[in-house]
Amino acid sequence: ENMRTLAKLFARAARSTTPKAHLTSHHRVNRAMSAAAAGANDVKFTFDAAQAEYYEHTLTNGIFLPWASRLFDVSRPAIGDNILDVATGTGVVAIECAKTIGESGKVLAVDSSAGMLARAKAKAPEPGAGTISWLEADATAMTLPIESFDRAYCQQGLQFMPNPTEAMKRVLKALKPGGHFTCAVWSPATEKSNVIMYHLGQALMDVGRARWFDVAVKPMSWSTTTDGAGYTKLEDALIAAGFTNPDVCVEDGVFEFADMDTAVAIAKVGPYGAELVEDIELWDAFAENFANRLQPYVQPDGRVVTPARSYVGHGVAPWN
Repeated sequence: ENMRTLAKLFARAARSTTPKAHLTSHHRVNRAMSAAAAGANDVKFTFDAAQAEYYEHTLTNGIFLPWASRLFDVSRPAIGDNILDVATGTGVVAIECAKTIGESGKVLAVDSSAGMLARAKAKAPEPGAGTISWLEADATAMTLPIESFDRAYCQQGLQFMPNPTEAMKRVLKALKPGGHFTCAVWSPATEKSNVIMYHLGQALMDVGRARWFDVAVKPMSWSTTTDGAGYTKLEDALIAAGFTNPDVCVEDGVFEFADMDTAVAIAKVGPYGAELVEDIELWDAFAENFANRLQPYVQPDGRVVTPARSYVGHGVAPWN
């Protein structure tokens, strides 16, 4: 296992010698956007009850549910598994896992937001699904039973944590030897990928709310460039946490919204959402600007479909 990890490091060193001239325009990011996104790494993104409601209605079906399948393509839950879901949010991954593992399986779903967990707990359990237990805890300070879980997941949560490697170490201790950890983080928001968040940030600046920009792009702040830094950072974190066979892949897909109103409503999920909505004149100006920016992505049936990209990482708990 150690030899495989060393092989990964040597392969990365080889990649790092690739001249920048070989990078295509797809891998370059607007400098102003990149610099501002760098500041997002220091911003705390909170989720209260109102945000959890917008999150559930706006993001679940078009983003988090379909992208959860990418995690399962890497490591699929099996009947009877004991599952850990870190940064569960409103329980999307936890509930999907419970459906797959059956009544003999169990899920522990962890999140630091009481508002998110309240939304998750309110959902009716699926017939024949595994039992889900909900835990309010900080992923970087959570206390978990040692060597108890077959698989662990973290969908789009690491970028919100002040020390994601510490969270990974705690996950590793909780996994059984040979257990699997699969995680995902969005790539940066640019004019070509994760474009809806790029245009959200630009629309806020256009209406004079540049002070909200850093927190607006926080979900896409795992890395600030598209030259492979985010890929490498995730692989490095898996190695630093102690996982064997660390691997990261780049997944391209879409964010899909039923209509323009739903797409524009993603702004309400941010910590600034309540203030934005309460000022009717400001909201109208912002919504018009944002909708105009999203017009190229409107489909004939009215859906708004935008390009998206995520880094998906996987590691295995050592056998000894």
